[in-house]
Amino acid sequence: MSVMTSRGGIPHVVRETFDASGRKVRLPFFIHYLTVRNLGASAAKLYFTEADFTADKNYVTVQIPSPTYPYGEWSGPVETAMSDHSDLWVKGATTLELVAFQRRG
Repeated sequence: MSVMTSRGGIPHVVRETFDASGRKVRLPFFIHYLTVRNLGASAAKLYFTEADFTADKNYVTVQIPSPTYPYGEWSGPVETAMSDHSDLWVKGATTLELVAFQRRG
């Protein structure tokens, strides 16, 4: 067992365009921290389980850049693991940049 004390880890950057119907974002490894930046013209919803994506509940909104959200960014500790928490899902007609930090140990 390891303890993460910072955002350290190997970063993996994904820049993709999504449509309103949404889809899964498959990452090449399990992560422990995530930063999502909205590069598009509309807000996006970020889900952490497929069940929540299907039900359209329990999500965080990644806003477009504005005076309230100057960078159009959401970040936080997000730990993916083998199970229904191994991938991420996105809905929203926009372009996102995801920086995922690999979980080690």
